[in-house]
Amino acid sequence: MVTGAASGIGKEVALQLAAKGWRVAITDINAEGLNATVKEIRTSPGEVIDATPVDISDHEAVDTWARALEERFGAAHTIHHVGGISMWGAVDLFPLEKWQKLIDVNLMGTVHVIRAFTPSMMKAGPVDKDTKRAIGPRRLACVSSSAGIIGLPWHAAYSASKAGVLGMLEVLRFDLAPYGITVHAVAPGAVDSQLVHSIDIHGIDQSQKRVRLAKEAFQRHAISPAKCAEIILRDVDKGKYLIATSADIKVGRWAQVNAPFAYKAVLTGINKAFQWAAKDAWIESP
Repeated sequence: MVTGAASGIGKEVALQLAAKGWRVAITDINAEGLNATVKEIRTSPGEVIDATPVDISDHEAVDTWARALEERFGAAHTIHHVGGISMWGAVDLFPLEKWQKLIDVNLMGTVHVIRAFTPSMMKAGPVDKDTKRAIGPRRLACVSSSAGIIGLPWHAAYSASKAGVLGMLEVLRFDLAPYGITVHAVAPGAVDSQLVHSIDIHGIDQSQKRVRLAKEAFQRHAISPAKCAEIILRDVDKGKYLIATSADIKVGRWAQVNAPFAYKAVLTGINKAFQWAAKDAWIESP
């Protein structure tokens, strides 16, 4: 099962799983984009067994979809929860409703998916009940973010929603192990996805030259959604718990723990770079 499958990383995860012959159930709030993914998958060895638009922030909608899938196909073997949103902003300007939206979609959306799908996976275990054959460990992979680890500028609300996901998965990796379920926390670095092109940076005019230059620099550094999905699927197959999709996140995490002065110096520099980019772009005064 793949969430966020209408675009970006989620779409690429679904396409690459189908290319490997998996039967996939996919969802996204974007029905049009979801249908486009279905059309692409139809040319693959795999099969789309279900494509239902679902708002993951609505627990009743997630529960209903999960029950319908379980009744038709049994417990899921692998969950790739990718769906989420991104909004940034200075803490003194960022409105409460955007804080709430990030928590509702990114954190509570993950809670809804886990609550709806993992109970049947726990009961089923790693053995097929019909054939009695081992099918290997079931898998729960959820996309958090490098912002759940690293203190990036203007990411306070976004980081709160994604760090919560990491904390939850850190517990579940041990809680679910006795049931034959491996847990994987994905912390992507820079990915040149549709989310980047449409990102909401509250209070900033993104048409300003410095902001455009900063976004272009980010995109040059970023990997493609296809490459990101490839790394995720490879590392999930290897049984890796924390999956960082770029070397800078691995180095940043290491420095955070082992070289805090270096980490602080680099993040201070990044913060100054953000302030430089936004110098003439504020719609509201911070």
